[in-house]
Amino acid sequence: MKTFDFHSADMRVVENKKKWFTIPLIVLIIAIVAGAIYGIVLKGEVFNIGMDFTGGYALTVEIGTDLDDEAKRSVYEEKITDIIEHPENYYDLMSSDREISGLSVKDISAQGEGANKSLRVQFVAPDYSDVEMVGTGEEDSEESIIDLLCEAIRKTLFADEPYSGSVTPGDRTTATVSTDLIVTAICGVVMSLALMLIYIAVRFELLSGVVALICLVHDVIIMTLFMCIFHIEIASTFVAALITILGYSINNTIIIFDKIRDNIKLNPDMGYDKIANISVRDTMVRSINTTLTTFVTVAMIALMSVIFGVGDLLTFCLPLIAGLIAGMFSSVLIAPSLWAMWKGHLAKKSAVNVVKTVGNSETASRDEALESFFADKPQSVQETSSEENEALSPTEQSDGMNETSEGVTSKEDESSDESDSVAEENNETDKDNNA
Repeated sequence: MKTFDFHSADMRVVENKKKWFTIPLIVLIIAIVAGAIYGIVLKGEVFNIGMDFTGGYALTVEIGTDLDDEAKRSVYEEKITDIIEHPENYYDLMSSDREISGLSVKDISAQGEGANKSLRVQFVAPDYSDVEMVGTGEEDSEESIIDLLCEAIRKTLFADEPYSGSVTPGDRTTATVSTDLIVTAICGVVMSLALMLIYIAVRFELLSGVVALICLVHDVIIMTLFMCIFHIEIASTFVAALITILGYSINNTIIIFDKIRDNIKLNPDMGYDKIANISVRDTMVRSINTTLTTFVTVAMIALMSVIFGVGDLLTFCLPLIAGLIAGMFSSVLIAPSLWAMWKGHLAKKSAVNVVKTVGNSETASRDEALESFFADKPQSVQETSSEENEALSPTEQSDGMNETSEGVTSKEDESSDESDSVAEENNETDKDNNA
């Protein structure tokens, strides 16, 4: 059986660049549709922003050994989620007729062991202030929303056995990712991108650095669109995944540009499209092996996080997998295609400028030749003729021109008569010689 050999394959990467440029646009359209569904149809959020960025509120439901049974735990979680997200269905269990809406559960996790086992529920309330949610602590103040939710949960879950469990309200959970931290992270990423651009521009060329920077931005956008399409929670681990992919993707891109530089030295007369295709072919095996090895490792970690219920690890691995695929795609297909396309455009523009320069130089040389020809005439003759012409009236100048033309005509006639007489004398001489 004949095996496929990348080193002898005829790669046509640059020729299919329109296809490679279309794929990210398709992903963008899918993300826009998904965002419209989440935001407009389902009346939710376009991006699933985690509490690491937004902060929120928490309450603890102590249940006990029933949480050891996965089926019962699932029932408890579904009931708690329904009470918090749809409190209008449980107004009859609350001691206040206050209307509550817009709450969203972000995370439910188990904590403790045995009889002390409980569920910690974290949720967000973007439409309410801290005072409305947790109260002021004064006796005559209005009952807080968290107290009303705890009352509804307690009466729903422990209606038959009031002392079998308890619900404890919690305070506001602050965002672990503050605004200052986000700004600092963005500044760090921008600075790292600028240093990468400078390094690649010095090591290779400025065009290669710009192309590599575009590919990195592409990878970040694709990872963000992936989180939007599948509505995965964007937590602090997502920022870590972004930074990881920035370093990983640039490595593959630099390898290809290094091979392009070597091929230009070996084949200086070869076209840019051909050089890019050969360079991709020479590095394809290496790119596939490194990306596949990392992909399998991250996929195994994601599988283990699902099995053992480690949610934070899963929210790190999923965007990392999307970033690995996007980085492989941009490094192997988009980067060489952009490089060859811009190189060809610059070469054509340079050729046009050369043609224009040559044409302008030829015109200038002809003008200089004419100027030198007229400059060779005696200055006195030019001045005399110009003074005489200025002294004459327009009629006299016209008569003079006519006389000049007549004189020239008469001279031509005289010269023709002389030539005829000479010809006749020659004929007579020939006749005498013959006689």
